[in-house]
Amino acid sequence: MKKKYVQAAVAAALAVTMTASLMACQPAASSSGSQAGDGGTVTSDGKGEPAEISIAIWDIENAMRNGTDDKILTAIEEGANVTIKPVNTTWDDYRDKIQLWAASNQLPDMFAIDVIGSSFYHDWISQGVVSPLPDDLSRWPNLEKYMSSPEIQGLRAPDGKMYVVPRVMWEDLIDGSQERRVYYRWDLAQASGVTKEPENYDEFRDMIKKIIAADPENKKITGLTVSVPQLFDSFFMPYGVPLGMGDGSGSDFKWIEKDGKYVPAYFNGDLLSVFQLARDMYTEGTIDPDVALAKAQLSEDKFLQGKVAAYFLNTTTDSLQRKWEKSNPDMNFEDCVKIAHPFPIQDGSMTTVPVFKSYWSETYIGTKDPEKIERILDLMEWMLANDELVRFGFEGEDYKMEDGVRITLGDIPIGEKYPANALCSMVQYANWYRFEMTGNENVDKYRQWDLEYRDWVRENCKLPDFSPAVTNLSTPAKNQFSIKPADDIIKIMTGTEPVEKMYNDLMDAYEKMGLQKMIDEVNEAMK
Repeated sequence: MKKKYVQAAVAAALAVTMTASLMACQPAASSSGSQAGDGGTVTSDGKGEPAEISIAIWDIENAMRNGTDDKILTAIEEGANVTIKPVNTTWDDYRDKIQLWAASNQLPDMFAIDVIGSSFYHDWISQGVVSPLPDDLSRWPNLEKYMSSPEIQGLRAPDGKMYVVPRVMWEDLIDGSQERRVYYRWDLAQASGVTKEPENYDEFRDMIKKIIAADPENKKITGLTVSVPQLFDSFFMPYGVPLGMGDGSGSDFKWIEKDGKYVPAYFNGDLLSVFQLARDMYTEGTIDPDVALAKAQLSEDKFLQGKVAAYFLNTTTDSLQRKWEKSNPDMNFEDCVKIAHPFPIQDGSMTTVPVFKSYWSETYIGTKDPEKIERILDLMEWMLANDELVRFGFEGEDYKMEDGVRITLGDIPIGEKYPANALCSMVQYANWYRFEMTGNENVDKYRQWDLEYRDWVRENCKLPDFSPAVTNLSTPAKNQFSIKPADDIIKIMTGTEPVEKMYNDLMDAYEKMGLQKMIDEVNEAMK
């Protein structure tokens, strides 16, 4: 295998990926959604009988709660000629549930999880737990185009087959910064004597300390919280290990080439300083003391109720503003809240952002039934061909197009009118839609915040070079190796032993886990 895939190659691959994805998003009639699988019963309208497909994806039961009263759900099922049987998973239990179902041969027909590169991923493939996609996808042209990018094709298994459909998020990797942002109470900062918005970790800490000390609203306010603890590495890692954050799976850790050798980026920065920063902030109270137990709804409520000074999460500003307005009708969001720009590395030499992939999580086929597999591919094809319908509703009823702008019609958010709108991410996330204006001034002025944040990041932040081909590489030791940066941070942050001792113990644990053996295998494979 040739040495390749530095950042320039990544950019080229992502450009192809997103060109394919954007073309796939154009509404069109699916060329395959009405075809019956071999052996299916054909009805008078030329379609086979709808196939029942069990699907596990986050909160799918809630997405389907309105049943046939939901026009988007009806469009999906009729268009793809399927009946969806929801198998619910949540953000708290999805990994445990799916791993249990896989071990007990009870997987749904189609499911989403984030395990590429992990031991589960390799075991499921080698043991035949999941089914591959057909080699020839020409019957599903949108899906074929979507899967054709070099980055996705790089995920082929050793047998040459493709077992996953990655859920693409961004057209430019740096735009993934939108998924990890700090919102903070600027009104409380000003009331506490702060006159300058924070531009680095020290200034942020100083601001939070002053808010806590002054407690302007007398709510015993605490420091920064997070929607879920597994995001916390994205806040701390840019301080000392710019490529050190992960997606929570444990298998997506980045690799860099150093002194002619491939090594995990996690162990090639000032990781000790990251842990020390986390401990210092936790000890001084600038991190909420309950952060290790954070849950999305609880953390959101704390921020909206003024119980925490800052909130680190993945959201759009217009979405957070709507929630703020409901909880605080007498407090103007733009007077109270600001977004912190990414903070520079500790020596000030560079500002970076959380670095992931152009996709997050992936869809697998859990059934062996050939007809069901075809219907699942029909469903994916229909979802790609009709992506905008599922995301935005029906033109003329839910929106209209004027001068290239999609003007939202009506006051009810699309997700409330059609809960099945949440299924839009079944195949791809397509988060670039976050930047699309709506023609609604009350929404667009907050989307403009996100656009300005994106543009600031593009202008001021740098993505370090890394070698994504190595992340996807399979070797015996690497397949069993796991790095979960957020878990490491929380353990040391909340620990009682000296940080340096806990850091050394952690490094010893990784060595015993087979770190050097993995590095040797990877470098042998990359020759």
